[in-house]
Amino acid sequence: MKKTHFTALFVLVCFGTAICQKEETLAGSSRVKGGFGSPFFTFSQASGQNGVGAGVGGAFIVNDFFIGASAQGESFGIRRYNGRDYNLTLTHGGFWLGYAYPSYKLVHLFTSMKIGWGNVALSQPNRDPFDPNSIRDNVFVLSPEIGTEVNLLHWFRLCLTVGYRSVSGVSTLPTVNRSDFNGATFGITMRFGGFGYNK
Repeated sequence: MKKTHFTALFVLVCFGTAICQKEETLAGSSRVKGGFGSPFFTFSQASGQNGVGAGVGGAFIVNDFFIGASAQGESFGIRRYNGRDYNLTLTHGGFWLGYAYPSYKLVHLFTSMKIGWGNVALSQPNRDPFDPNSIRDNVFVLSPEIGTEVNLLHWFRLCLTVGYRSVSGVSTLPTVNRSDFNGATFGITMRFGGFGYNK
């Protein structure tokens, strides 16, 4: 009799445990734990000329990943065409995806990918870069990067990166071609926000 009671109790415990267990899924284990806004700066070359760029972005932090959007512009000095001087520029914006791990550590890995659409343009100095008289090509840009991030304050992080910029779509712009924009990049990113950790 005792053996029967013990068996029945064992079955009930197992059944109850099975009912109480929660199914684990990728979506179920993910949670938004913060967000940030970010100015950033890039240094690179195009067509043999040094370039400097600046941009802004923002994202939600989901576990150790983030997903958001960014926009930026870069200038690569003066080009001579048809007897006139033109500024050579690259502007683009789109998705910003990244991963920081382990982000609670003072110094940790930071990596991201910017996926954007925009244009390269030759515009006359001292004129609006969006002047319809500018010569431009629409482009698609991929910019992966990897680097080191430092937690300077609870709400402020500074990141130094190296990366690569790949530009496709340059076909009709005079004096330059697609390969002129493909190359190494160096970046400084400042992230301001809440990162999901208590002080």
